[in-house]
Amino acid sequence: MKLTRIFLYLVILIATVGCGTLKKSTTTPSDVDMNDTTAVRDNSIAITNVFDQLNGEWTIVTIKGEKVSTMERPFITFDFSNNRFYGNNGCNVINGAFKYEGGKISFDNIISTMMSCDNATPEGKVMKIFDDADAVKLYEKNDIKRLHLLDGKGRTIAVLKEQNLNFMNGAWTVEKINEQPVSDENVKLVIDIDQQTLHGNSGCNILNGSIYIDYGKDWGVQFQQLLSTMKMCENIKNETALLVALEMTETCRPVSDAQIALYDNKGNCVAVLKRLQIDKR
Repeated sequence: MKLTRIFLYLVILIATVGCGTLKKSTTTPSDVDMNDTTAVRDNSIAITNVFDQLNGEWTIVTIKGEKVSTMERPFITFDFSNNRFYGNNGCNVINGAFKYEGGKISFDNIISTMMSCDNATPEGKVMKIFDDADAVKLYEKNDIKRLHLLDGKGRTIAVLKEQNLNFMNGAWTVEKINEQPVSDENVKLVIDIDQQTLHGNSGCNILNGSIYIDYGKDWGVQFQQLLSTMKMCENIKNETALLVALEMTETCRPVSDAQIALYDNKGNCVAVLKRLQIDKR
């Protein structure tokens, strides 16, 4: 549910975009090229530490050049400590064993739940990559790692993308909204990527909302179902500016360990958040 009153102030704010030097940065997020199945061969990343480079969760983006369209998000989580993998094939939960050595990979002992799916064909395509996979190549695009699964002839059969927004977890103060510094230290947001929830204080009202991770975009994130208490305050314009910025957010990027930037669908920075230092005394 969108906040109706946000749009009453949108006309006032629409002319002001960018966050200082972050405006229209050449490194702002862009949509994933879903057909990017053949990476430049001399641009691969050497796999020297699988625990750092491959361990963790990977979204299956394309299979043989076609975008994967399934009921659930298809993904694989590699657990190199136990040589096990877990995930979802687009409908059913799956897990099994894998063996990796010197760029070569094989999957074995795969089991799956037995839920009936409308998209049985895409699910079957996902499962087939485990039979066909023979090797892996690692690439990087838009500062995000992409894992290519190759068949025995070295052809890309699937592209998987690392999608990790855990850097957003925690408590944040709002440093800037568009080009305007925010001086009110009571304006705070608490982001929980695992639970996909947002809580905070606009400086006037308490905010709550949900987070949608858009796996179709690099760094894709949206704040949805924003709700606030309805207390009227003198600084209501500041609150509305924050709500508009959150509503307009389509992607995010870490600026540093202590800062993240939020961008609209045109790549304009709409807000900068600064990590809140918790006093542990």
